[in-house]
Amino acid sequence: MMNEVVFQTGGDWDSTTLFANGEEFFAAQLFVEVTAGRNEWGDPAGGGIYNGGTITAIVRPQDNPNEEIGIFPGRLEMNFVTHSLIIENVHPGFAFEMTHVWLDGHDITRDVLDIHVDINAIDDVVRGYVTVYRSHWIARDEVATYNLI
Repeated sequence: MMNEVVFQTGGDWDSTTLFANGEEFFAAQLFVEVTAGRNEWGDPAGGGIYNGGTITAIVRPQDNPNEEIGIFPGRLEMNFVTHSLIIENVHPGFAFEMTHVWLDGHDITRDVLDIHVDINAIDDVVRGYVTVYRSHWIARDEVATYNLI
C-alpha cells in the first residue's frame, strides 16, 4: 500500500496539520532523516541519492506516541512557511535509490546530502533543514543548508 502524507504549517501549532491518505492524522511526531551524497570516505559529494544512504520517515500517533508508523513506500509532502519539500519512493520494496526529492519545486535528488525534520508536539520540538551539494565547474564545490523552519 502506498501512503500519501501531507504536512502543512503556517508557523505555529494551531496552523499545523498532517493528512494521511486524505484524512487528518493526529500525530504526536513527524520525524524524517535522510543521509545521502557521500563518497567512500564519508565526505560530501555529488550524486545525492544515487550514492546510496539511509532514510527514516515515521509518524507517531497522538493516542499512542510509542508506536512508529512508516511513511514509505509513498509520498511525503511538507509545506513550511518559506519552503516546500517532497520526498517520494513508491518502490514496493522501498529501494533507497528509487527515492526522489524536490525542494521548492526543484529536483534535488542528485544533490541532497541531509534532510532532518522533527516536528514533535509532545516535546515541543520543531526542527527542519535540508543540506545540498553544489558542484561548480570552475569554482570550489560547496555545501548549502536551507532551514525549513
